[in-house]
Amino acid sequence: MDRARWTVIPAMLIAVVGCVSHQHPAIMSWPQYTTLSVEWPYVLRFESAQGSLLYYGARHTYSPTDAQVTDIERQWASFKPTMAFNEGGHPPLEATRDAAVEKYGEPGLVRFLAARDDVPVASLDPDRAEEVAHLRQAFSATDVKLFFVLRAIAQFADREGPNGVDTELERVLAIYNAAPGLGVSPRFLGEVAAAFSDRFPDSSGYRITPLRWFDPVRSDTFLNRVSRSSSDYRDRVMVAILSRSVADGQRVFAVVGGTHVVMQERALTSVLGVRGRRPRS
Repeated sequence: MDRARWTVIPAMLIAVVGCVSHQHPAIMSWPQYTTLSVEWPYVLRFESAQGSLLYYGARHTYSPTDAQVTDIERQWASFKPTMAFNEGGHPPLEATRDAAVEKYGEPGLVRFLAARDDVPVASLDPDRAEEVAHLRQAFSATDVKLFFVLRAIAQFADREGPNGVDTELERVLAIYNAAPGLGVSPRFLGEVAAAFSDRFPDSSGYRITPLRWFDPVRSDTFLNRVSRSSSDYRDRVMVAILSRSVADGQRVFAVVGGTHVVMQERALTSVLGVRGRRPRS
């Protein structure tokens, strides 16, 4: 298997996105989104005068037998991309398609396909330090850190069950303790427990943090508000990265959580100057 060519998005592009006003007029608002009834996957294809984009909005999965996995492979083969993007950072390259999906979901699959076909690949996620700086405009450093840490272990527990949550928490804390702007409490398991109890005194502990607390359309806790702000910022970054690659003449294949594609559709239509169409299934 050929190794994928890793591509780094210029920091200047991300910095420009960070200067965009919080309420970007072209990104769909959350009140608008809640009025929709959308089925996944939500896939759009844009064909501009410069390049093209196949934007696959997935329902997140870690099952190699999920029909979406086969569909992503089929659309990849038909589209023949020259540039690929995944959500979820930079997952390690796995030796097989099934292992890639089981360990890293759709991001792992995109990395596997890119490596197999020698297609350059990059993450659509913003620089963590710049996302943290954006969130800290409205939230304390401790609350931002709790958002990232608790979301990670909530996702882990939903996927793997309650066993191993503390081990995963220690791994995650090591990452965020080193992140610019997040070298604050909570730094250890005991501090996570104390901060959680302080903010959620009626809950049963961080080990069973509900995933719904990170749903941007809900308003259960402050974590939902942080999630909305994070998602809005990430949507603007994704639109900037994708539109730049299309303008460079690339055939861009990108896979993200489906909500992002719905929220960004109007913005991409505006920036690319062409409407996206739904490919035939």
